[in-house]
Amino acid sequence: IAPAETFYNRVWIPDNEEVWQSAEITKNYKAGDSFLHVQLEDGTELSYPVDPAALPPLRNPDILVGENDLTALSYLHEPAVLHNLKIRFVESKLIYTYSGIILVAINPYKQLPIYGDAIIHAYSGQNMGDMDPHIFAVAEEAYKQMARNNKNQSIIVSGESGAGKTVSARYTMRYFATVSKSSSNADVEDKVLASNPITEAVGNAKTTRNDNSSRFGKYTEISFDQSYQIIGANMRTYLLEKSRVVFQSENERNYHIFYQLCASAMQPEYEHLKLGSAEEFHYTRMGGSTVIEGVDDRANMVETQKTFALLGLKKDFQMDVFKMLAAILHLGNVEIAAVGDERSSISMEDKHLSIFCELLDLNCDKMARWLCHRKIVTTSETVVKPMTRAQAVNARDALAKKIYSHLFDFIVERINQALQFPGKQHTFIGVLDIYGFETFDVNSFEQFCINYANEKLQQQFNLHVFKLEQEEYMKEDIPWTLIDFYDNQPVIDLIEAKMGILELLDEECLLPHGKDENWLQKLYNNFVNKNALFEKPRMSNTSFIIQHFADKVEYKCEGFLEKNRDTVHEVLIEILKESKFHLCADFFQDSPVSISPFGSAINIKSARPVLKSPNKQLRTTVGSKFRNSLSLLMVTLNATTPHYVRCIKPNDEKLPFEFDSKRVAQQLRACGVLETIRISAQSYPSRWTYIEFFSRYSILMTQQELSINDKKQICKIVLQRLIQDPNQYQFGRTKIFFRAGQVAYLEKLRSDRLRQACTLLQRRVRGWLQRRRFLALRRAALTVQQYYRGQRTVRQAITARNLKETWAAIVIQKYCRGYLVRRLCQLIHVAAVTIQAYTRGFLARKKYRKMREEQKAVVLQKYARAWLARRRFQNIRRFVLNIQLSYRVQQLQKRIEEQSRENHGLLERLTNLASAHMNDVDTIQKLESELEKLTAQKKTYEEKGKKYKEDSEQVNYNCHLCMKVLEILKYFLTEKMDELTQQLFNDVQKEENQRMILEKNFQNQKQDYEKEIELLKGEIKILKEEKTQLQQQIQQEIITQDGLKMEVGQLTKQAQKIPELQKEIELLQTQKLDVEKQAHSQKRELREKMSEVTKQLLESYDFEDVRSRLSTEDLEHLNEDGELWFAYEGLKKATRVLESHFQSQKEIYEKEIEGLNFKVEHLSQDINHLQKLFREENDINDGIRLEVSRLTSENLVIPDLKQQVAELENQKLDLENRLQEQTTKLKGNGPTMDLEEKLDMKDRIIKKLEDQIKTLTKTIEKSLVPTVPKEYIGMMEYKKEDEERIIQNLILDLKPRGVVVNMIPGLPAHILFMCVRYADYLNDADMLKSFMNVTIDGIKQVVKEHSEDFEMLSFWLSNTYYFLNCLKQYSGEEEFMKHNTPRQNKNCLKHFDLSEYRQILSDLAIQIYHQFIIVMENNIQHMIVPGMLEYESLQGISGLKPTGFRKRSSSIDDTDTYTMTSILQQLSYFYSTMCQNGLDSELLKQAVKQLFFLIGAVTLNSLFLRKDMCSCRKGMQIRCNISYMEEWLKDKNLQSSNAKETLEPLSQAAWLLQVKKITDDDAKEICEHCTSLSTVQVMSHLFSSGTIGLSFHKSHILQHSTSSLLMLDTKHLFQVTFPFTPSPHALELIQVPSSFKLGFLTRV
Repeated sequence: IAPAETFYNRVWIPDNEEVWQSAEITKNYKAGDSFLHVQLEDGTELSYPVDPAALPPLRNPDILVGENDLTALSYLHEPAVLHNLKIRFVESKLIYTYSGIILVAINPYKQLPIYGDAIIHAYSGQNMGDMDPHIFAVAEEAYKQMARNNKNQSIIVSGESGAGKTVSARYTMRYFATVSKSSSNADVEDKVLASNPITEAVGNAKTTRNDNSSRFGKYTEISFDQSYQIIGANMRTYLLEKSRVVFQSENERNYHIFYQLCASAMQPEYEHLKLGSAEEFHYTRMGGSTVIEGVDDRANMVETQKTFALLGLKKDFQMDVFKMLAAILHLGNVEIAAVGDERSSISMEDKHLSIFCELLDLNCDKMARWLCHRKIVTTSETVVKPMTRAQAVNARDALAKKIYSHLFDFIVERINQALQFPGKQHTFIGVLDIYGFETFDVNSFEQFCINYANEKLQQQFNLHVFKLEQEEYMKEDIPWTLIDFYDNQPVIDLIEAKMGILELLDEECLLPHGKDENWLQKLYNNFVNKNALFEKPRMSNTSFIIQHFADKVEYKCEGFLEKNRDTVHEVLIEILKESKFHLCADFFQDSPVSISPFGSAINIKSARPVLKSPNKQLRTTVGSKFRNSLSLLMVTLNATTPHYVRCIKPNDEKLPFEFDSKRVAQQLRACGVLETIRISAQSYPSRWTYIEFFSRYSILMTQQELSINDKKQICKIVLQRLIQDPNQYQFGRTKIFFRAGQVAYLEKLRSDRLRQACTLLQRRVRGWLQRRRFLALRRAALTVQQYYRGQRTVRQAITARNLKETWAAIVIQKYCRGYLVRRLCQLIHVAAVTIQAYTRGFLARKKYRKMREEQKAVVLQKYARAWLARRRFQNIRRFVLNIQLSYRVQQLQKRIEEQSRENHGLLERLTNLASAHMNDVDTIQKLESELEKLTAQKKTYEEKGKKYKEDSEQVNYNCHLCMKVLEILKYFLTEKMDELTQQLFNDVQKEENQRMILEKNFQNQKQDYEKEIELLKGEIKILKEEKTQLQQQIQQEIITQDGLKMEVGQLTKQAQKIPELQKEIELLQTQKLDVEKQAHSQKRELREKMSEVTKQLLESYDFEDVRSRLSTEDLEHLNEDGELWFAYEGLKKATRVLESHFQSQKEIYEKEIEGLNFKVEHLSQDINHLQKLFREENDINDGIRLEVSRLTSENLVIPDLKQQVAELENQKLDLENRLQEQTTKLKGNGPTMDLEEKLDMKDRIIKKLEDQIKTLTKTIEKSLVPTVPKEYIGMMEYKKEDEERIIQNLILDLKPRGVVVNMIPGLPAHILFMCVRYADYLNDADMLKSFMNVTIDGIKQVVKEHSEDFEMLSFWLSNTYYFLNCLKQYSGEEEFMKHNTPRQNKNCLKHFDLSEYRQILSDLAIQIYHQFIIVMENNIQHMIVPGMLEYESLQGISGLKPTGFRKRSSSIDDTDTYTMTSILQQLSYFYSTMCQNGLDSELLKQAVKQLFFLIGAVTLNSLFLRKDMCSCRKGMQIRCNISYMEEWLKDKNLQSSNAKETLEPLSQAAWLLQVKKITDDDAKEICEHCTSLSTVQVMSHLFSSGTIGLSFHKSHILQHSTSSLLMLDTKHLFQVTFPFTPSPHALELIQVPSSFKLGFLTRV
């Protein structure tokens, strides 16, 4: 801090419990003071002793508290970092924070809802600095840089046990598997993820710090192809903790796989392993904790088997692995008994030994012997030496560790084989999950190797940070200065250099009698007092201390050599080689053969290759192997772009969101975060763009500075004024670089300026309030004084004399005022009466004048209305007479037609009656003969009776025939014939009665029959008379027909004259043309002559000469008697006469034209009438009547034509004569300007008459040739071989942009359905089925080919929908026929039911709709966050904060800035395209609703993941943007689409950013208002949007909702419905445009 600490500054002072404690300076500090007077946060006053050379560090301003990037802090030091992490972790519940290029991840010890697929999609494609810190952001940055730069990437995840390294690495791999998922090889990602559970089962164990601690290092390379999709993976492992197999500390467990196997021991498939519970085995019960709370080992075993199967590792392989594991457990239970002090033995009846040998198929005797003996080979002999019990136990444990080590490497090898890929690797991303720096109370060989690896990684990290800083400086043209950072190369040299610690350890291991103590003594001799990084403990001779980059670590030398050798007796190795169990034998072969079926094609990168030779001299130690594998790892990391994740363990009790400052500070020092901070602090840690600086600190600028247009120049001028030392900042090309503390200084200046402004405002407001209060008091005092003085004066004036005088004055005043008022009243009364009199007179006169005017108007209206009524009556009468005449003519024509029909019917009926009459005469003759026979032969009664019956039946039959004839006559004849039919019916009835009487009484029948004969004779006479009448009528008809024939002949003769008349008309037209030509020529001559006359007059008459000759006196004398005026008047009169003459001629011409127009109209009416008659008579097949009607119509036209021709000839002659007269007059009278107008008008009249003649001739010709219009039935005829052409032209090659203009919606769909109707009309099932199949396939193909083309998808979604509706509308089903017209119902399908195809089309439409929505979402998604969140349209004080390293070193430069206008324009484009393609309004509303949901969900998710956006100002901006979208909905009339409701969660979240969060009532209001947000979402906003009051009860919020959802699913699709909308277009009216190229189709 500065030499003089200022009052009220806040500092950090050390604390034993919290590491650092905040304090506020209460007294100014002066240079040389030994104490700093401060006040702690709890109010304690303290005098803190300080060293003037090292003053306490300053606190950062409040604006920087909780910053998501530690490098954005103005003061970069340990307490600032620790406090920032604590605020974010404890108060805001945020576990991720950036520290430059490092992501600091604090283990929350709680499941958080921030790792779902929605979060992955939210971070996918986003810029790293734009989102809140997250492990997915690091993974996305690595993936993005790999895809953009084609360079391999690495993610280095480190931290101590229990910090969350494995989970973080797992999440990164899951992220890559999700964002790079390929449809062609979908199981590769699953296999990559499946490798994690297997490696965790065999390589993870429970420790005191972590229930799932990784006991090995792992580097996983995820391989990608050229399209950046996962194709495979490869895994390298480092330094497996083999000692855990045979030893576990208290409350720790062995590897998970052993407990999973023991938990499943009772299952049938594992009975041959002869296992039991974990408590029964020495290797699993040693730690005393065989169960992990909340973990089901049996279920995990099932999961492990599933992942084995997913990787293609079958049951046989799994059983072989389980055999090896079971054998290790049984080997641990082998009892070794001590035989004396130097010998040991194993009982041959040991059950576990026999099971071990049985499982691995070994010789039990050999194994029992050589576990207790060892073979020593010298140059001269081989000696077998017995081992003590301790040595034998060590040998047994070494064998178990060796077997498990080989098994672990073998499983990793098989996983790599399963993840191997056939193609070529394009790029890869490596994920390194490795142990962090460790320091315990007792540190051994494992901690030494781990810390050695961390030294190498820290060196690589330092170099990378140094390189990035240098690149940043060079990019911004900042002078590069060497940054002093800690270089740990001396520590690395101490460990790995020649004659270093590792080399001395290997050298000691080669000695036959090497011991830990000897090796430690060599270290003392070589490094103590010679290397500053190596120390000897004062109180110990068995340990040494190394100064690592993080801390000093003391290592115990005990066990270093044994762990480094990692040896197993050769005899035991030979026994295992002889095993008949192939897996066990292969483990210990000199040159192990790959078990993989891929053979040598697989390159396995293992950290620990198997031993190649049993020779001790050629064996490699664990240290050397680890050093080699570590060097290979560093080569790989140096060839990639690294990304760092540092996992922090917040407390040792595994409590959720508990922050132990001591433990966290220790880990921050160990993982290099504080070193990164120190490097950043040495340079320019705070970096602002010029725009950010201007927006933040514009209030510190003067008006003169703000008047400069260049903001960059303004920033430079302001900084030079505010910060005097130029070394404290640097100006880059796009940013300003500040040294540590300068931003805090600027913030202090800004807060001071704001405080001054607030003080000024408060002063002004308080002064105004006080002035207003003073004025009010002053007015009140004056009022009180006024009333007081008045009362005092009144009291002083009250005396007897004063009262009398006052009373007398009041009386005088009363009478005086009364007199004056009465006088004034009289004057006013007189004036008012006078005004009223004049006014009333004026109004009466005005009313009288108005009544007179109205009376005259009424009279005029009466006569005018009478004239109009008469004219209307005459028009109506004329119209009625015309209608009556036409009706009578039609009635007469109909009567003629009916009379002709009746004549034909009568002729036919007369012939029938004649034949019937002859038959009746014959029957009468027969009856007479029979009667004579009956009278003669009475005896033969019965026979005659039979004959009579026959005769009577015959008569009855004849009578029936007569009845039929009479009925026919009754139907067709007139009223006279009705009387005859009635008489006939009466006779028939009488005849029937007589027949009944004859049957009853035969005796009386004879008389009755004679009467009947007489009646029949009379009837015959009547028929004869009728016959004669009919014959007369026929003769009359023949006469009339002869007359008609004569008329026909005459009409044919007259028709022959029509061509002659037409020739005459043509001659008249030619003559007329000649006349017109003559008129034009004469007009030209007249114009030329007029121009010549005027020129001559102007040339011959020199006005200037005359004017010069005549003096003014002469002019006055000339005009003395008004001669000039008389001359002028004469000229005017002459011109008026000429004008009147021309006007009269014009009126005559107009009247003639009106007459001609009237005649033309009359002719046109007659022609229309004749055309109607022709159409009616065309339906009659009688040729004669057709010819007669045609000739009569022509006959009617000919006189009119003749009259018209004559009139035209007369008109032509009149025109010629008048033209001649006018020319003569013009020659005499001189030129006038109106003549040309008259001539032009005459020309127009002549042309008009010509046009009328032409139209008359055309109408006559058309009337003579009747036309019959075609009628279509709404089908398209096609051939089966044309199906491919139809699909190609109508579907595959059709371009929407050239079609949708001037086209009915869904025209291709209607054409397709018309083809379907044709196939249905032919009743051809194969043809219909083939056409439907090729149509559906064509639509699928065009959608697949244009799956990213929005316009094409919109077009075919619309047409598929219309095609589906056509199939429904014309299906014949009642529910779809309700809205059809009768004609549309006739067009329904007749033979086939296409309901199955309707279902297929419906599914296809849903598929197109989903792809259509995906394309729209892809087009608009990249605009949502910039437009809805980042762009600020509301002006005001900016809330920008200083940007950290992540923001300033983003991998993507956002050159395109999207605004809210961009989003609305994109929505309008979608809307207009859908409307142009005729998309149904309901489908359009559903699409808009889906888009609005996406906009709301993406914006809300981004808001949850970007805490820098959670401010009141941003809430106001979001609500403003929502209002813009609502206005857009209203403008497009889409309020009923329910799209507005999808924005409700976003609207409530924006409201939550603005609302108060102080009291309990505020909490209740939030619960009532935020109904669309879950509890997690509300709490997330509460932690992010500012401070919360002490009385604000969060319990109300926690009871708000049961949902734990944080992110909205942006991939959610609303259910789509396709409403049935019948097509209003008639199929028979649809025409195929030529642009469709479907000329081979014909309309039926």
